[in-house]
Amino acid sequence: MENAAQLQQRVQAYWNAKPCDSEFSSREKLSREFFLEVERERYRLQSHIAGIIDAIDWRGKRVLEIGTGVGTDARRIISRGGIYTGINVDEGSTLATAVALTTFGLPGATQHADATRLPFPDGSFDVVYTFGVLHHVPNVERAVAHIGRVLKPGGEVIAMLYNRTSINYGVEIKYLRKLGARALAFPGVLSRHARDMSDQEWLSRNIDGPDNPYSRVYDENEAARLFPGFEIRRQEVHFFNPGHWGPLGKLLPTAAVAALGCRWGWHRVVYATKAVL
Repeated sequence: MENAAQLQQRVQAYWNAKPCDSEFSSREKLSREFFLEVERERYRLQSHIAGIIDAIDWRGKRVLEIGTGVGTDARRIISRGGIYTGINVDEGSTLATAVALTTFGLPGATQHADATRLPFPDGSFDVVYTFGVLHHVPNVERAVAHIGRVLKPGGEVIAMLYNRTSINYGVEIKYLRKLGARALAFPGVLSRHARDMSDQEWLSRNIDGPDNPYSRVYDENEAARLFPGFEIRRQEVHFFNPGHWGPLGKLLPTAAVAALGCRWGWHRVVYATKAVL
């Protein structure tokens, strides 16, 4: 069996080769046009992300982002007054974010670092923002412990986790894709391959690309238990992607897509506050 350290190395290599959202642009890598196109696509497909960021008062707050992708959310946070530090477990995302900040003349620090060993003193930050990252960390409990350590008492964490009670997981991944794999099997090979996978491996392979080494999903109670020592202020659910449903998805009214996202969306966002002792 692969241990957590070995699995973490594979996670690091995977995201180093394809920083999150980099597939959204075919422009020259790390050019100004590349970053702008990624931004347009990220917020077009997942408009709730911009809304989440814009609803927070970042002014003068020391912000740590864990998992920066190519720096899209970083730019938005900084432009709204956040005093920004971003870390990534992989060098590719770290470089991309550093180039993005330089390209757009924005202040901020980026660092290649592991979320399970955050290299910052206790109480260094007012806010930790981590969107779509913790569910890829094999030793996530240790990462959350470090988040609690580097936050000041009363500090906030905003974390997006993949939602177990979503249409994407509960219908698409658990059932429809397995049925599709069996139906399309050629001399039974794909069918046997799907059947022999563990539930964990099947989940990971069906999220963020077939070579994705590790992902998890969380329901409301699981997400709350992930943050001991925090007060869970609220959880929100967002993002139903009609593009996964072909012609049927295209027929859905905008209001229906939004309603499905708010009830059975793929993104579970946790807002929590570190306890004040």
